[in-house]
Amino acid sequence: MDEATFVSLVRLSEPIIRESKVDILRPLSETILAEIASLPRGVFIVTGLRGSGKTTLLGALYEREKEKIIFLNAEIIARQGVSLLDVLSYAAQRGYTFFLLDEIHALADWEKDIKIFYDGTKGKILLTGSSAIALKARGSELSRRASFYHLGPLSFREYIYFKTGELLPIISLKDIFLKKEELQRRILPFTHFFSPYCQFEALPAALFEKSREVYLNIIDRTVRYDLVSLRELDISYLDTVFRVLKIIATSPPGELSYSGISSSLRIHIRMAKEMVSLLALSGLLYLIPPNGVGKSAVRKEEKILMPLSLRSALCTSYGASIPIGSLREDFFVQHVGKCSYYKTGIERRTPDFVVEDYIFEVGGPTKGFAQLQEKKNAFLVKEGFPVGEKEISLYLFGFLY
Repeated sequence: MDEATFVSLVRLSEPIIRESKVDILRPLSETILAEIASLPRGVFIVTGLRGSGKTTLLGALYEREKEKIIFLNAEIIARQGVSLLDVLSYAAQRGYTFFLLDEIHALADWEKDIKIFYDGTKGKILLTGSSAIALKARGSELSRRASFYHLGPLSFREYIYFKTGELLPIISLKDIFLKKEELQRRILPFTHFFSPYCQFEALPAALFEKSREVYLNIIDRTVRYDLVSLRELDISYLDTVFRVLKIIATSPPGELSYSGISSSLRIHIRMAKEMVSLLALSGLLYLIPPNGVGKSAVRKEEKILMPLSLRSALCTSYGASIPIGSLREDFFVQHVGKCSYYKTGIERRTPDFVVEDYIFEVGGPTKGFAQLQEKKNAFLVKEGFPVGEKEISLYLFGFLY
């Protein structure tokens, strides 16, 4: 590594960090930054979809730390064709102790270089990348050295904060059961934000840039650039991936399957599964595993959903109506996090989701209880403010993070 190359990498990276500055950081980013700032050393990996605020988080940290901190964009390092280990070692020789690396998935074998460098310096390294699953798999090389954080789309709670300046408290699933009426009264003044949030403003990038085209650009860049780090792609394969996304985005709840995708696009079902899996690895899809254990669970398909606002942006670009039922399920799954899918196999009229020990059916204001009969700990989650004992407002789940 020579001085000219190093200076060039820093100079080319600088506009990215400078342009990422915002006046107000999303609350989840503030929580992550506070935890990282409290630790003297370590490897920290922040994953999330493009546009979710990863680079903005780095920009805020860069601004606050100021001394002995360096920001580098991994895509620029890759284009320059230099070794990550050489770049970091050279930076350390110049006195830097805190290293910010954006879009780390752009570099092959980055985890090996990070491991060697950290073991030799015991410094502080913060990495960002788009694919949570892929980065965790690659990051296993770092063993106990790495701490992982995830930035998804804004929660409904965070969105309300940006729109009103009022930061409502995070609630738990237990709170939803025990204080349902009180919480529903508390959030009533903010429910008119639900539709614009779900449809077009769930990602920070789209909210701040006030453009729906942001989502299409994110999807295009993710497919054309991020998927390359997961598999070799050709033009025909890319075209089919975009067609798979169209089918998924426009499908109502319960009408999406691998065999349906395979039949519609005239591709082998194995290819349909591979493409869906790659899109999930890239962060463009949520795959909800079937509930159960053993062979019966293995034979069932995952439920395929999307991060909020991606579905609406795609449907609008196609001139297609937005499947509201699927949008509600996107909202629910995004906020509850870990869950499994109940409606699989031969029996079709069963509830949707299992979260911890509870069963939830997600629907609109007129949704009935047919799918909850004889189910213990089962609840109907409805848009609006239902009054039944076993009914819960969908809006409440938007305050879980």
